[in-house]
Amino acid sequence: MPRVAVILINYKDYAKKYLPECIASLRKQSYPKDSFKIFIVDNATSAETEKYLRETAPEAEIILEEKNTGFALGSNLAMQKAIDANYDYIVLFNMDTIADPRWLEELVTAAEADKNIGAVQSLIRLHPETEKINSLGNEMHFLGFGFCEGYGEKISDLEIPVARQFFYASGAAAIYPAKVLREVGLFDPEFFMYHEDTDLSWRIRQAGYKIVLTEKSVMFHKYQFSRSILQFYYMERNRLIMMFENFRLGTLILIFPAFFVMELGLLFYAALRGLFTTKLKVYGYFFHWKNWQRMIKNKKTKVKLRKVSDRQLAKLIVGKLEFQEIANPILKYFVNPVLNVYWKIIRQLIFW
Repeated sequence: MPRVAVILINYKDYAKKYLPECIASLRKQSYPKDSFKIFIVDNATSAETEKYLRETAPEAEIILEEKNTGFALGSNLAMQKAIDANYDYIVLFNMDTIADPRWLEELVTAAEADKNIGAVQSLIRLHPETEKINSLGNEMHFLGFGFCEGYGEKISDLEIPVARQFFYASGAAAIYPAKVLREVGLFDPEFFMYHEDTDLSWRIRQAGYKIVLTEKSVMFHKYQFSRSILQFYYMERNRLIMMFENFRLGTLILIFPAFFVMELGLLFYAALRGLFTTKLKVYGYFFHWKNWQRMIKNKKTKVKLRKVSDRQLAKLIVGKLEFQEIANPILKYFVNPVLNVYWKIIRQLIFW
């Protein structure tokens, strides 16, 4: 029976809000108890949070981290520990969730079904609106935006293809073979939070592995949409880093006209939302040579690992933008049709 590490991340009072229900659902798993272990990373740990975690989840291995390392590096600490201990699979699992009793068993079954699988995502439903979907797998726009496929739709209204493929797996509930992570690496700690799962999935796909959904593995997510200055900064900055490091130069040149126009639109949006200085701060990040040195080094490493061309990957990248939480008629009736046509045209020009 494959050994599985299930990783959760805590930050301050997050565990008090969500851990009791989450850990209770993990205790009810049909997967053999002696074949999986829970790791909890306690970011910005304190005596109070450590005590609470040990009392609430005594079966878990608690990893204490004095600083707030974010989701990326925090996950890496536990993933590396599990890899060093020769676990076969690594599972990332949000704490604000409840797992179906067969959630883990079905994830492992799906991962074991094909040696070319690099990641499997659970069917993520909303909670308490359990009949509605949070994610059927995540899509990526050619300008680096990611979004959940199927968000808000009723599960009864859809026919989900078996082993549905998509661009990237959500870090909220996904399993990764340890052998794949040894090959492509873990999260980029520079990302801190947001897009780290997109970047990892991009590397997994570049290495020639599949990323699929298993609809039999169900997780219920207490998802709450929020917008903040910190969120906007990391989402925008990491989107640009990810595009530069993963797209080939020719692809970057082809998408630049659309990218330039989109950036003008985002500046206008940021000004309306009181985020203009935050957007400028994002650009400021790229005026530091040390950041370019790091990105160029990462890009060279990724090129060496690459087995799949941009042309092949482009088939899984979309030209539409769907931010279901933000209803915007301009996006729906003008921006999306134009970007869709633009992407269809330049996708045919990518031969590398």
